[in-house]
Amino acid sequence: MNTLKILNSICMLIVSSILLGAFYFQFGLNEDPCPLCLLQRMGMIGILFGLSLNIFYGFKASHFGLVVIASIIGLIFSTRQVLLHICPEPGVAAGYGSPIFGMYLYSWGVLIFLASILFSAVFLFFLPKKNLDKSKILRFEYVTFFLVILIILVNVIATFFECQTGPCCENGPCP
Repeated sequence: MNTLKILNSICMLIVSSILLGAFYFQFGLNEDPCPLCLLQRMGMIGILFGLSLNIFYGFKASHFGLVVIASIIGLIFSTRQVLLHICPEPGVAAGYGSPIFGMYLYSWGVLIFLASILFSAVFLFFLPKKNLDKSKILRFEYVTFFLVILIILVNVIATFFECQTGPCCENGPCP
């Protein structure tokens, strides 16, 4: 069971590192996220929420169901953005933002959300037959959870400063 708990926390750290990478692009490279990018981040936060439930309430199929739903929503937004940039207008840049290893962040998003669905399915195979929600929470899980909460709070604050209380527009404040 500890192996399953550690793998759950490692998955949370991977998704958190992806959000931290997005912060690097936003603040380090001054590439503000577009509205679709922010929606993809929400999908990743949904994944983190589902995985966090496993820490405090035990491993349940419904928690992985939440991960799958959040992944499908994020996958829809990522795929939409890939399709928007797959055949750009003449004179318009081919993609949005800087590529990493030849792929843009939204293309990586498609792969990340697909991997989240796949890993959730694999986790479901290894769920214990009896519910172990009374098992002791590992220190590693606590540290992971609080790191995730910090990253989510920074994400919410950054989005608020970018969009205020209105809709987020692609190039600065909405008219």
